[in-house]
Amino acid sequence: MASSSLPATTDEDIQGRTGVHLVGLKVHQYLKWIFREKPTSDIGIDGEIELRSPSGESHGRLIAVQIKCGPSYLREQTSNSIVYRGDYKHLRYWSNYAVPVIVVLCDPVESICWWQAVDMQRIHFHEKGWSLEVEKKNVLGESATEALTTVAARLQKKDIIELALRDWIGWRFEHQMRLASLFASPRDYHWFSHLGAIGDEFYMIDYVLADVHGFQLDAVKQFMRHAQGNHSEYKYEHVLLAFVSESIHHLLSIPEPPTLAGIRIEYVPLLLQLDGEPRLREMGKDSKLVAFYEHGETIGEYADDVTLMRKSSDGRSSA
Repeated sequence: MASSSLPATTDEDIQGRTGVHLVGLKVHQYLKWIFREKPTSDIGIDGEIELRSPSGESHGRLIAVQIKCGPSYLREQTSNSIVYRGDYKHLRYWSNYAVPVIVVLCDPVESICWWQAVDMQRIHFHEKGWSLEVEKKNVLGESATEALTTVAARLQKKDIIELALRDWIGWRFEHQMRLASLFASPRDYHWFSHLGAIGDEFYMIDYVLADVHGFQLDAVKQFMRHAQGNHSEYKYEHVLLAFVSESIHHLLSIPEPPTLAGIRIEYVPLLLQLDGEPRLREMGKDSKLVAFYEHGETIGEYADDVTLMRKSSDGRSSA
């Protein structure tokens, strides 16, 4: 019988299986956590890690894992990191995943695995794809316990953006703005998530969130159509639309606001930061984060001396 009629497996398959088993070994032996392999891995997730407390209790915290094994994934390196390159379909999938995702690169010869969380703020965008620097200090082992616990504890973006936006509005308007929520009664504004007021001036407020390709401009056009309707019916004169992204890359390309009769429109670029306490930070001139809104009143840990120049549809800039 010819050998070609016998079942066979490729070296790439063996390499992949080696990576899965190596990650499982590291998780079980050094972290004392649980690793589960996904039965179908071709959609972009090879397994999941479930965290346990030192006493062995699990609190349901999970991390999804994409594993790449072998010399082909370790070829491109800097002094401090290994460069992983991927396609946009997987980045879109991971950025929308229900739990945090890490990429793990494995050296089967030295039996070492390095990991990096998939954060949009760490992604480098290129014309035909993207790259992520997996830091060599991030060795999958006992030393990774604290950092991976922090990753697993992250809230999902959609769960926190509105809360972070309300907090930013408070600082931006010196806590003078009164906010009505989406569930306010009577409901006398449409489409926008918030209606704010400073004195007798009303603000229609909402945000758009960037995906891996940037901002969906069709959604922005819908906001403007509803802004016109609210202005016509209720005489509201201000629109504040936040463009929220984890990557400064996308904030650099937000559009100019349109000109609508009787309405002043502000487009504000906000960087979503999920490390530590989740927060939104405004991007001002020269791609710097705004550290203050008035002299002597700082926000957070940044000390950038930034003059706030917001894009405004009436042609004025305000500091």
